[in-house]
Amino acid sequence: MMKNILTIIFLLSSSIFLFSQEREYLYFLETDSTWQKELFIFPIGFARDIDYKGLEDARFPKGWREQDSPNFWSYTFVWNIEHNEAITEKELETDLQKYFNGLMRWKKTSVEITKEKTVNDIIKYTGAVKTLDNFFTKKPMTLNVKIEKKHCEAQKRSIISFQFSPQQFGHDVWKKLAEVKMNPVVEACGETKAKKIHDLMNISTKYEKFNGSVLVAEKGEVIYKNGFGLSNMEFNIRNKTNTKHRLASISKQFTAMLIVQLVAEGKLKLNVPISTYLPDYPKANGDKITLHHLLTHTSGIPNYTSFPNYGEIMRTPHTPMDLLKLFQDKALDFKPGASFSYSNSGYVLLGFIAEQITGKTYEQALKDKIFSPLGMNNTGYDNYRTMLRNRASGYDKQGNTFKNASYIDMSVAYAAGALYSTVEDLHLWDRALYTEQLIPKKYMDLVFEKHTSAWGNHYGYGWEIGKMRIGNTQNQSSIIAHSGGVNGFNTKITRFTSNERVVILLNNTGEAPLYDLTKAINGILNNTTYTLPRKSLANSVLEVVEKDGIEAGLSFYEKFKKDEKYHLHENEMNLAGYHFLQSDRAKAAAAIFKINIEAFPNSFNVYDSYGEALLALGDTTLAIKNYKKSIQLNPDNNNGIKVLQGLGVKTEDLIIKVPIEHLKLLAGEYKAIDKDWKIIIEEKNGKLFGNDGGYRYNLNPIGNDQFINPDDGATVVFDAKDKKAITFLIFGKVTFKKIK
Repeated sequence: MMKNILTIIFLLSSSIFLFSQEREYLYFLETDSTWQKELFIFPIGFARDIDYKGLEDARFPKGWREQDSPNFWSYTFVWNIEHNEAITEKELETDLQKYFNGLMRWKKTSVEITKEKTVNDIIKYTGAVKTLDNFFTKKPMTLNVKIEKKHCEAQKRSIISFQFSPQQFGHDVWKKLAEVKMNPVVEACGETKAKKIHDLMNISTKYEKFNGSVLVAEKGEVIYKNGFGLSNMEFNIRNKTNTKHRLASISKQFTAMLIVQLVAEGKLKLNVPISTYLPDYPKANGDKITLHHLLTHTSGIPNYTSFPNYGEIMRTPHTPMDLLKLFQDKALDFKPGASFSYSNSGYVLLGFIAEQITGKTYEQALKDKIFSPLGMNNTGYDNYRTMLRNRASGYDKQGNTFKNASYIDMSVAYAAGALYSTVEDLHLWDRALYTEQLIPKKYMDLVFEKHTSAWGNHYGYGWEIGKMRIGNTQNQSSIIAHSGGVNGFNTKITRFTSNERVVILLNNTGEAPLYDLTKAINGILNNTTYTLPRKSLANSVLEVVEKDGIEAGLSFYEKFKKDEKYHLHENEMNLAGYHFLQSDRAKAAAAIFKINIEAFPNSFNVYDSYGEALLALGDTTLAIKNYKKSIQLNPDNNNGIKVLQGLGVKTEDLIIKVPIEHLKLLAGEYKAIDKDWKIIIEEKNGKLFGNDGGYRYNLNPIGNDQFINPDDGATVVFDAKDKKAITFLIFGKVTFKKIK
């Protein structure tokens, strides 16, 4: 019986997509004894036909019959019924009676309601449902009722919220019911913002672009929150809004807040050398670097998570002092304050300094000064030994399946990224940032000041500050945001402070397109157009190959490679190729890598992958050719160099060398001819670099004054015929002119 009921409930919850097929819907928001809630949506006609074959319904826990007035009988319902005209009081009574006669199997029921008042076009009623049936109860009973009704003339639709309970109106249970908000999907009149967000996230989950928790709010009111996919795939546990996700670099904003709190208390100063607080730190660097440099990623300290041996480092526990020893004696990448370069090392130092000043662990200091005061009871420092309820597991995509993410001991992330939280707790955090609860306003303003250029925007203290496009329009919103990524997780919090909106996305399958999703939600919030996620062409090709073979897969690719319903992503296609290579199907892998080269001819990585598959097939000659091409596109491709050297191939002549005098000629500040866009070209140690508002990238020469960014394959073509009017073309579209 119980299994059948749960099956029914599952079917009911799936029927949200029937909006255009049915005329009447019951939105069923159920609260349990802990006042958690879950929404079920199903056609009213279906509800009337349910035939219960037992004495216990799945919604009622054991022992309910022994309770005189069980709280779990207190429910909120919402009806969305299409009518040409507003529903009359008599029609409403009739519909309610049909509900009880159908779903509850109360065959002898009477409903009486009385209109109380009208507020903002919402008519409010109170009344009672009387039953003579003892199917669920020892004796006939009366249920107290509260109803709210709104008619939407334009949509010819009525929205009805219905609450009932055996308790009296003044009882605490009614206070609890009043706290229960209708799921934002169930809003009155039309396709609401919340429903659009729900549909966006739903299709993102369907296409495996999102698996996690989401919350969207405006001025403290939650517009939408929900969980999607599984927090634990092995035990089939669903993501919810109270699921705890690893925050990764979102942790930095809490570290920054802790430091600024200590500054506000007069215990730290932002612009004195860090050797003031860490006398044992090597003075060669410690006397040059300040807290301000650490907070803004302008210290020049090498980023320890980019070290070649980081894969080994991350698997073992580290004390804060262990982490400092990884980088404290290394030469700085640049003079402190001279440039922006994202460095987890700097935030490790900040956490260590906070410990020295407070005399507490970083974890305890955060709890005492931020989490407890804000009521962020589901936020903390992640430790694998702690039994953490509702903890999400992290996963990575491999082919068309998910695998457990590589292990990382979170002590390695420390103050740069070791925290966990929920979307609900992060909403509390967002609201606190509009107040002086944590620090006075002048210090809060300092946190969000544009201290340095970064990634085409600016960086404050633990926050990126800049612009984001509104949907797929050219208009932009000002944002204060930060992203995070750690094994199996990626996260993003975006604050639109002009109207106090926030979008919080926590994903536990890694590499979800959270920026694109946030941009789309921003479009929804601003009532403009936005782009829905598209199905992965790479994953679809993989499915076809698995089912019908490689030739069928290649035909599918040719047919749909330009279809707007599909999206082709280089990394996804590469992963599809490795799915076959790692399962000893090198021929299929080579075919996948080959079409990836055709789609992304400037990517060094796809040539490297194709070379690996060719070696597995025994075609050494063609493999060498592809490895050579990979190194020409990216001279720093150490894997390709190592493979070629192992095959007896010299690699020194593969790298195109440009005279340092010519590189210095190309270096300078450039401005787009028809856009407000500046890029600085830098020469350092005989290499050329681009710097786009703090995003610094290699420019590898490929001949004839053409250079390529190995990160994304973007080409930069210089025209230096006139040394006094040098220009370059980027992406083959935008022309920049040297201005100094």
